[in-house]
Amino acid sequence: MSGEERRHPAAFPLDDRAIYDAYVAGRQSAALTVGVRVGLFDKLDQTPLDVQSIATEFDFSLRGARSLLVALEAMGVVNCKEDLYALSPEAAAYAVHGQPGSLVSLIELEMDHFLSPAALLDALKKDDSTAYGDADPWEEHERDPEAAARFTAAMHSVSERPAAGFAEVAPLDDVERLLDVGGGSGALCLAGARAHPDLICTVWDLQVVCDLAEKYADEAGLSKQVQTLAGDMWNEAFPTGYDAVLLSQILHDWSHEQGGVLLDKAFACLPSGGRVLIHEKLVDEEGGPLANALVNLDMLVWTKGQQYTAAELEVLLVAAGFADVQCEPSAGYWSVVSARKP
Repeated sequence: MSGEERRHPAAFPLDDRAIYDAYVAGRQSAALTVGVRVGLFDKLDQTPLDVQSIATEFDFSLRGARSLLVALEAMGVVNCKEDLYALSPEAAAYAVHGQPGSLVSLIELEMDHFLSPAALLDALKKDDSTAYGDADPWEEHERDPEAAARFTAAMHSVSERPAAGFAEVAPLDDVERLLDVGGGSGALCLAGARAHPDLICTVWDLQVVCDLAEKYADEAGLSKQVQTLAGDMWNEAFPTGYDAVLLSQILHDWSHEQGGVLLDKAFACLPSGGRVLIHEKLVDEEGGPLANALVNLDMLVWTKGQQYTAAELEVLLVAAGFADVQCEPSAGYWSVVSARKP
């Protein structure tokens, strides 16, 4: 009997599965995170294994291994053939260490910063970032290079594939020098440099982050095109000498008013004809897609911001003096919003 054919008790005519599925969905994140953390997916990427071998390899109980694998198979992360478990193509691409575009560094962040109901309730009441307790996340990263490295790796992880989409759709053909404000690992710059060999990019971020970005550029063989400059976007004017300013996952960290301040600074530093490029997961006027809407909860815990609609960004851009606002979907849940200084 299919799900559509299932009967509903007369006393309960409404199907409860939408609510139950929402309730149980957090188990998927937990199962995925454990698989990444223990190296299960890395192992299955090398060779398929049966349940007993998996239990032995990772010191799981046999019942525990079965439970985890049943969940992962239903999630589409693994598949089972002749009692051997192997990765799905998507898991092999995005849940294995060392793969280009792998999401493992982002997923691993869940071990220490899982959004539990208690953590969400705390953030809802405080209306301030709570990821590091009472500490400001950006100040914490300045104090703790290891925390900065973990966070930067997570952001690089979630940005590699979208960065390739950004490089394909962003209006970069006539851009010579790009300033990536709060650019983190430089993932967007690296993708832009690959797609545009004459483009020179500068990651402008805290010194501890610039040190990390330089390593990413060196590993990519793009250190001549992707440079770094230490600075503070709040306490300094944006550097000049660039014909485009990139704000990737920056505006969603801050309030509308603070975002307006950053766009004012971008406008001031650009020459006439210069462009501002915004790379974000946008929500539509109906509030979806679900994945982007849920990021609002991450923003509540980590930042002072929220996810934007394209219309909200256009209002901020026009208020800052920009014109010719355009919005293009890029990769997956991401979009590029661009505007020009008259």
